[in-house]
Amino acid sequence: MPLIFVLLFGCLMLATGGALDIANIMRVRSNIQNMADSAALAGASQYRLGNSDTNVVKQVALAFADSALSTAKVNGEPQVTVNEQERSVTVTIAARVHLRFMRLGGDSGVGVNSRAVARAGSSSVICLLALGNGSANLGVDDGRVTAPNCNTHSNSKASDGLETAGFGTMSAKVICTSGGFVGSPSAFSPMPTTDCPVAADPLASRAAPSETKCDFTNYKVPIGLITLRPGVYCGGLIIDKPTRVRMMHGTYIIKDGPLVLVNMASLTMVDAAVYLTGKDAVLYTDFTTSLDLSAPVSGPLAGILFFEDRNAPPGRVHQIGSRLAPRLLGTIYLPRGKLIVGQLPTDDIIHFDCRAQAATHHHPLIQVYLPQLLPLVPCPLPQIPIGLQSAWTLIIAHQVAINAGVNLVLNANYDKTAVAPPPEALAESTILTH
Repeated sequence: MPLIFVLLFGCLMLATGGALDIANIMRVRSNIQNMADSAALAGASQYRLGNSDTNVVKQVALAFADSALSTAKVNGEPQVTVNEQERSVTVTIAARVHLRFMRLGGDSGVGVNSRAVARAGSSSVICLLALGNGSANLGVDDGRVTAPNCNTHSNSKASDGLETAGFGTMSAKVICTSGGFVGSPSAFSPMPTTDCPVAADPLASRAAPSETKCDFTNYKVPIGLITLRPGVYCGGLIIDKPTRVRMMHGTYIIKDGPLVLVNMASLTMVDAAVYLTGKDAVLYTDFTTSLDLSAPVSGPLAGILFFEDRNAPPGRVHQIGSRLAPRLLGTIYLPRGKLIVGQLPTDDIIHFDCRAQAATHHHPLIQVYLPQLLPLVPCPLPQIPIGLQSAWTLIIAHQVAINAGVNLVLNANYDKTAVAPPPEALAESTILTH
């Protein structure tokens, strides 16, 4: 009887010990799978910074896995591979689990493995997004877009939703269109990816300013060195003299009128944002003007330069025609409007004729200035970089055109400035695919 008891007790202990070993194997396997998942996501997320290369991505993923293994006191060996073209990161971890009770052929350990693949979605590094769905939704005519470390994206499903014309070119880390594209293959670097998923408006949930009480009415800035203060500018804000204007920290609400900058005026924005709301609230700067703009570091409009009311009528035209604009540090958010970086077109959103600038703008104040400027327009217009000195620039508009010799430079050096981009725009979009 005692012998049977000893044998039964031994079997019970062996079974219990075996169950504990199996539970430990399953625990370690689950842990290293979580480590692999997290390490792959950490590596792929580096693509959203826009300036990470293969080595950086690999090092981040490997360092994350090593740290996780050390913290959990797991004896494992991580391996990382990066597919630059697919923007994916594969992490494998081989670990060994010590067996306390079971012995397999005299071996006191068993190997377990995990594998994870994470891919960075293109929306994480978009610096130029055209939200509309029509022809020439994003276009370049005799101009350039230079975005070496971030992506351009057209949501239009039209066969010509992305277009280059004349000597227009577009270069970016990724060029994406939800439909097709028109233009010489040599005009794109790299070739556009077609049939891309439609990108959501990353700022759709950002609250707009609500203050509407007028602080200034039909304000025209006098000549000289002028510092403006934040507030509500009803009837618009007109800067039509060779004046140097500075907008200091705060929010400037342009209500029921345009923000006009013409006749060799210059505008500096320091830690400031502009909200365009109400009738005829558009942005218009001509080619004689200069801009040096920096968005707020903090506050409700942190990281935003221009914000168009989401209730604005669709299709309003905004023009940044300034030929001297080295810094556009921040987000230009015009979800209902058409943004022209260059000159007003004569027939559609892209195409223009520098000898036919009599194209009228819908606002009467802007119509007044156009004829005065026509004799001064050089033809052809010289190419000049816009935004070159910005650490980063983000443009989100319903429709976008770059023309008239402008080279729109879109940097993505988010860690080089105290002005952070809106977190919604850089929301994590890396996903596990395996």
